[in-house]
Amino acid sequence: MNKLLSAIVALCALAGLLAGCGSTPEPTVPPPTQTPWIVVVTATPGVGDVAKVQPTQTPWIIIATATPTRGAAAPATETPTATGPTQSPTTTPKPTQTKAATSEPPTPTDTPDASDLIYPPPALLDPPNGRPVSWQSTVILEWTSVGDLAEDEYYHLHMERRPETEGEDWYGDYVYTKDTSYLAEGDFLAPFHPPGDYGESTVYWWVRVVRKTGEDDNGKPIGVDIGAHSEERTLRLEPKPD
Repeated sequence: MNKLLSAIVALCALAGLLAGCGSTPEPTVPPPTQTPWIVVVTATPGVGDVAKVQPTQTPWIIIATATPTRGAAAPATETPTATGPTQSPTTTPKPTQTKAATSEPPTPTDTPDASDLIYPPPALLDPPNGRPVSWQSTVILEWTSVGDLAEDEYYHLHMERRPETEGEDWYGDYVYTKDTSYLAEGDFLAPFHPPGDYGESTVYWWVRVVRKTGEDDNGKPIGVDIGAHSEERTLRLEPKPD
């Protein structure tokens, strides 16, 4: 039995030597799989015990595997990182503002209901439709009264030149007055005459009653309609000289 234990101890020492053999694996390369050693140990009877009947000895099985040398770096395990598509922030483009060659004149800030119109439309008196107006001349526009106006109520006389040919600009202007007539001349009337390249132009004019509510940035009065619009009449303005 002592011989058997000695053999087992020797085999264990041999297994340890086998485990220490081999080269140290590279830090970044995992070592190859070591095929384990299988050692079967059985008891051998002595010379003087040949005649004796020995019971069957269950063999000892020792499995030896290579153990990495202490201090050797284990292969690094790379953890995959989940990545997804990069989402770019949404940018809302700002709208582009286009400034017209000539802007429309200020209009009433509020549009009243029909029930809010407390004055009838003025009747236009003079001039008649299609009156020609030469360059640097004047014209008197007249209409009927609708009755006494309150302190903040005015006749709104509106004039505008609408484009008749391609490239011609719209132009309009207006005045607030307590009178039932207006003398159009000078700086007020001159811009209504078209450039010489476009020939004569038609200018439309009409009158209504408004209640003044304030002024715009240019000091022009603004208000809300409290009377119905009159009919439209026209003037024929000759072009400006070159």
